[in-house]
Amino acid sequence: MKPKIAVLGYKDFIDLTKGIIKNVNTNVNIDVYQCLLEECFDVLPKLVEEQTDIIITGRANQQLLEKITNIPIITFKITSIDIIAAIKKALHHSNRIAIAMAKFEELEYDYSILSELLNIQFEFISYNTQDELESKVKAFSSSGGTVIGTTVAVNYAKKYSLNCILIYSLENTILEAINRAIEIIEFNRREEKRAREFEAIINSVSDGILATNEKNKITLINHSAKKLLALDGNMTGKDIGTFFTDKNQQIMLNNKLLNDELVEYNQTTFNVNQVPIMVKDNKAGNVTIFRDITEIQKLEQKYRFEKEAKGLRAKTHFSQIIHQTSIMKNIINKSMRFSKTDSTILITGETGTGKELFAQSIHNYSNRKDNPFVAINCGALPENLLESELFGYEDGAFTGANKKGKKGLFEIAHNGTVFLDEINSVSLHFQSRLLRVLQEKEVVRIGGSQVIPVNIRILAATNEDLMFLVKNNKFRKDLYYRLNVLKIQIPPLRHRIDDIAPLTKQFILDSNKSFYYSIKPFINDICTELESYQYPGNIRELYNILERFIILCAEEEEITKKTSLELLKECMEFDVESPIHEKISIPIMENYKSSLIEAEKVILTSFYNMFNGNKVKLSKKTGLGRTTLYRKLKELNIEQ
Repeated sequence: MKPKIAVLGYKDFIDLTKGIIKNVNTNVNIDVYQCLLEECFDVLPKLVEEQTDIIITGRANQQLLEKITNIPIITFKITSIDIIAAIKKALHHSNRIAIAMAKFEELEYDYSILSELLNIQFEFISYNTQDELESKVKAFSSSGGTVIGTTVAVNYAKKYSLNCILIYSLENTILEAINRAIEIIEFNRREEKRAREFEAIINSVSDGILATNEKNKITLINHSAKKLLALDGNMTGKDIGTFFTDKNQQIMLNNKLLNDELVEYNQTTFNVNQVPIMVKDNKAGNVTIFRDITEIQKLEQKYRFEKEAKGLRAKTHFSQIIHQTSIMKNIINKSMRFSKTDSTILITGETGTGKELFAQSIHNYSNRKDNPFVAINCGALPENLLESELFGYEDGAFTGANKKGKKGLFEIAHNGTVFLDEINSVSLHFQSRLLRVLQEKEVVRIGGSQVIPVNIRILAATNEDLMFLVKNNKFRKDLYYRLNVLKIQIPPLRHRIDDIAPLTKQFILDSNKSFYYSIKPFINDICTELESYQYPGNIRELYNILERFIILCAEEEEITKKTSLELLKECMEFDVESPIHEKISIPIMENYKSSLIEAEKVILTSFYNMFNGNKVKLSKKTGLGRTTLYRKLKELNIEQ
């Protein structure tokens, strides 16, 4: 938008100005308004609405207007050349000349010396008000003569039939005032741009910035500082000592250089830096920068997550764990409750039961879901490599180590979850180091001495009985109890037979959709056949069988119920007769007969759980008739 100048004046002066600005070649809009003193009040609202940059007017108007408007005002400068030029013009009419000037105008020279040189009768009319001016012009008119003055004086001279000369000249007054106005506008706009840029910069940063003078009075404060310190309204000029009152906050009032000091304010910890403002080697105040410690930690965690922990995410959610048995529903519900805590969880179960799926789902359901999930198979790595991966190492810790050292997964997983699979396979030496992480929540890199605090949640999984390892001195008892705070035991597939059908259907559908729809008419028969198998490898083995089955079926020209079942048995034939050796504990009772009854109860209960209470499958597996089975379940109090 072009700069705008408003010229305010009276009659002859305005006519002269209009003629001049027509020839002014400038990128400024110049508007001319005819008004004098109080008459200009009616013009001001329009000047404000049009965002006028500057007003040019006479001294009388300036003294009145500057009290009621914030628009900058400059006045015409009456120079000695203007006065001499006006005297020269006046001599054509009379040698009796009156120079009419307001009392606040100052003449640069004493023009009375021209009286003798030019034979002029000079009279100086000085006035404070228009009434005083009119009275003196009227008195001067009694003897005739010429009046030199501003538009007000010229107007009164005409009223009393006197010759009059406007004191302003074309080059030396009006154009000079316009040029000055343009310079002021350009300067103001440059300064305003700098101020807006500075304001935008300090308000765009998340750090709180507060500047004070040498008396600890606030001279500048950005939006972030107000938000962090919970301050409202205009804080400029207020003493920071009025809200920094605690002892640990007094360091900011001592005008000292501060570097990463920790200051408590309104139950928030701030990292504070303070530097002095120096003006010609004299201290003029301070600039203080506040940063919320929690925001620094979030920024650090974001860097770790995006740069160092990239890809370390959990993919599975509880909703993706395929099941329909009540035993799995109960386990998932318990796992959801455990997810909302920060306690260590021990996940037990045979190989292939889906322990990592539960670990990922627990993480994704927890409050740590937006942070890293680090899973590592403790049994798949040599111990020295496992230790360096988890704890990290310093420069030169061992031959072949990275020259810059390396962060361990415990550090990278800060605020996240670490899943240690096959925890039963680690040595006693490694167990002692792991115990320190669980107890102290801190790590020390290999070859280093610095203690690094970490906030991680540990999930551990095992396919062996850890208590059995403890009794045989292969696993530390103290570590076992640290891991076994919350426990999730995932049942083998043979104990959740009713889940085989949905697992099978979903696997085939995901693997080969067209094949799934081709066998859909008899897929229940396929699932029934699969339910007769014991699955020592659990869900992983089921998926292996199904993958072989899909590949073999693809070689057939036509898939029928008969051929599909034959091929399925072929995929299972190598393992179908393999017995499942499941360990059960049978207590010894007070006599032999009672012990036999208890043994039968434990064995039958194990089969009952295996088939999720399905009596048809249970009768077929145990070889007991329906009537006998029902009777024994009732006698042994297995079915409630």
